[in-house]
Amino acid sequence: MLAENFKEWACSFSGCDGGDLKSPVWLCGIEWGFSNPDGLTGEEYEEGMRRDYSETLPQQIAKGAYEPTNLVYFEEDRWKFPYVRNVAKLYGALHGMKVEDVDRTRTGDWKIFHMNLYPIAFNNESDALWEKYKLAEVTGLESKQIYRTWCLLRRFPWIAEQVQKHTPKLVIGTGVGYLTDFIVCCGGSGIVDEIHKETIVGNPDKTETTTRTLYWTKVSDKTTLAVIPFPSGRYGLNSNALMQKFGDRIREIAGF
Repeated sequence: MLAENFKEWACSFSGCDGGDLKSPVWLCGIEWGFSNPDGLTGEEYEEGMRRDYSETLPQQIAKGAYEPTNLVYFEEDRWKFPYVRNVAKLYGALHGMKVEDVDRTRTGDWKIFHMNLYPIAFNNESDALWEKYKLAEVTGLESKQIYRTWCLLRRFPWIAEQVQKHTPKLVIGTGVGYLTDFIVCCGGSGIVDEIHKETIVGNPDKTETTTRTLYWTKVSDKTTLAVIPFPSGRYGLNSNALMQKFGDRIREIAGF
């Protein structure tokens, strides 16, 4: 049986950084990670995760629906994260800038709304974490696979309703391995017949290591969905050239 208020909590903006819902750009990640920016010891880091799952998460669920904060996504304190800096480069390219020219001083009034597919944070994708931290007791869902299935059928359609309601000009999903999830979050069967796939090469002299895939579709006459590789990492958008080319192409598709 589901934990009390779990559905209300999960079918809301739980697990989202927030920002400006009226922004023309919505960014959708997969889930919060448990980073360790403060340099905690392994034992301290593990204790922090255990406490979050056993205390903080149940308290959040008990409160029901979560309202997003009016976060300034590119504020100075967040600039230390490579993900945020790379998203800023992509945002700059969307608006006709050279990514090399993007820095903190230029992002003060840039608006974005950042959400995630899944509401619970994990530091890796292992299903074993569900059992390790006794999340079946916290949520009422007996495994992470069941949790993912529940989100696919309950949370994602709710997100699709929000996309339809707020009509962002562009939704960017980060992680091409989650294409199905992003499609369901933006309309599901209503948009699945018109998904486009494009290949973008960052460096023509190094096609084996700089070739990436872009998926996109029109959610409506007002909204475009673009699904891109993660904006960092070995197989992601890990160069200025890739950031520039993806941003330029998405700008053309979405009509910025």
